[in-house]
Amino acid sequence: MDMEFFDYLVRTYGYNEVILSNEISFNGYSVPWIKKKLKKLCDEEKIVRFEKGVYYIPTDTPLGKSRLDPKKVIAKKYINDGSGTIGYFSGMTFMNMLGLSTQMPNTMEIYTNNEPSRVREVPVGSQKVLLRRARTAINSSNAATMSFLELMNFTDAGFYDADKKMIVAAFIEKNRITRKSISEYSPYFPDKAMRTLVESEVIYDVTR
Repeated sequence: MDMEFFDYLVRTYGYNEVILSNEISFNGYSVPWIKKKLKKLCDEEKIVRFEKGVYYIPTDTPLGKSRLDPKKVIAKKYINDGSGTIGYFSGMTFMNMLGLSTQMPNTMEIYTNNEPSRVREVPVGSQKVLLRRARTAINSSNAATMSFLELMNFTDAGFYDADKKMIVAAFIEKNRITRKSISEYSPYFPDKAMRTLVESEVIYDVTR
């Protein structure tokens, strides 16, 4: 049964990928049974416990067992859990990802459905993450619009020169952000978001 369970993990998740213990469903076995088997596989060094509730199946490298990228864990726990989008990056993290800033923040900032507190800092491996409770339920249909409005709320109108407007315009086009979606979700944000959007003239890049 141990090998059957291990084979199931390999088939379902593959190597060097995030395994969340609370999402494992195997032949109707109970949560305590699954936790017991995970511990046994860890003891046998077939899987590795990254942190509480998070595991992965390592590969052998010249330097020993492979290590799991903390960014994969962050994405799985707070951005997309496999069933759909549940969060988005914000603040300097999002600006760096877009190319609006070269500053590499020490702490990632995320809005997510998986955080009940208004704001909380947690470690994920060696990476610090600042989690914020979602302003409203995040899903694949609204995540881009909300991250865009988050950007408008985080920045000032004077920040947007011609080059930065081009970067934002490309994001708007790629993610099909519309005036309708902005109108729908802007009430969840401070007035500053819409003020920056209008005063920076970024609003004119929302052509649909």
